[in-house]
Amino acid sequence: MSFKERFRAWWEGYEYVPHTPMAQTDDSMQADGEAAASEKVEQWSTDRFGLIQALWGDGLVFPGGKEHLLKLVSPFGLNPAFSAADFGAGLGGGGEIVAEEYGAWVNGYEFDPERAAFGEERAERMGLSRKAPVSYLEPDTFTMRDSAYHCAFAVGAFYWIENKSHLLRMIEKGLHPGGQFTFTDYVLTSEEAKENPAVQGWMTSEDPVPQPWTAKHYEVELVNLNLDVRISEDMSEPHQKAILEGWATLTAGLKPGGLAPETMQYLVEEAERWVRRVGALRSGGLRYQRFYVTKPTE
Repeated sequence: MSFKERFRAWWEGYEYVPHTPMAQTDDSMQADGEAAASEKVEQWSTDRFGLIQALWGDGLVFPGGKEHLLKLVSPFGLNPAFSAADFGAGLGGGGEIVAEEYGAWVNGYEFDPERAAFGEERAERMGLSRKAPVSYLEPDTFTMRDSAYHCAFAVGAFYWIENKSHLLRMIEKGLHPGGQFTFTDYVLTSEEAKENPAVQGWMTSEDPVPQPWTAKHYEVELVNLNLDVRISEDMSEPHQKAILEGWATLTAGLKPGGLAPETMQYLVEEAERWVRRVGALRSGGLRYQRFYVTKPTE
């Protein structure tokens, strides 16, 4: 069965087949097709960050791309006078998009040191080290100065962080009075959802291990920080659609033998991670939630 066929089987929920060790892999695991994405896939075939970007877009590590991000920050009313913070900045693509679209100044803070180093180098290479820099931030212990930025955003970046209370407190501290904060994250539909087999399968397969809250937990925490929760909505359906679109584009562009064995290994493992996430979403135990909050003026 080709990788494309196997991914479709996983996605549709029939006959889950664990990946074959690479020593046993042959061209039958490669998908065929001549789509334009093939050149991009082959270009990035030697590093996993490149593979992630082939899935989600330049500098991005999460589904939805530019369209999703711009919709997320659209309430901000950004312009060149605004400063913003991107928490969980990944490889820096989100800050780049916002800076180029609105002229705003965006500081990207990434929680993974390897991603942060890549994002920092990428920003320098693209001439964005002042307009949209990326730096490493330890989410459980960092401090933020008062009124550091007008707006803050994050895309699916908090679910694995243990000390979310500290993270949210520091983000609120950094907001200007009247500032705005929006983010998306995986949330449990209830505390009992931790016992859902699909949710357990997702949690035990991820590294770092997810530490998801419920949407209600987030809302209470945000209100306790004196933030006004304007929007809390389930975005699971468009999120799943974006996941499928990213993988469909990638698999359509793969050629037989077009990826190195180690890259194919990572591709299969990455697909398995996303299928488990989708399984948890479809089980009713997990949601992809969007929040939009504002900070009162003094």
